Amino acid sequence: MKILRYFFILILFVSLLSAGCSNSDAPEQVQVPIYPGAKADEELDAKFMGVPLGMVKRVVTRDSYDNVMAFYSEQLASHNPEIITHTLEDGRQTAITVVEDKKKSITVAIQESKKEGMVAISYMRVGF
Repeated sequence: MKILRYFFILILFVSLLSAGCSNSDAPEQVQVPIYPGAKADEELDAKFMGVPLGMVKRVVTRDSYDNVMAFYSEQLASHNPEIITHTLEDGRQTAITVVEDKKKSITVAIQESKKEGMVAISYMRVGF
């Protein structure tokens, strides 16, 4: 799915910028739960010249965007996440990024599709 790849590139860029600006008391390993009842959709490993740079896993749910946002806002609140939200033609999109250390971060991207009646949740761990 081309949109997933372009979205992953955008989040990879934002996550790497965020990781470079981390502070020393950032968490070392963040455990992000898969959204309850979500169904697996896609997975992609990002490599550059054979070196793994990150991974993305996408799941989908028919639950509302607001319910998904509430779940992850609560789950990640203690990690002081950076949250970026955009309004799209067909819904809303939010990226919640937590810096694990100076070279690693994890982003949960939540994308609403009103036309399809679903919410896609992408889990992206980047770092080197």
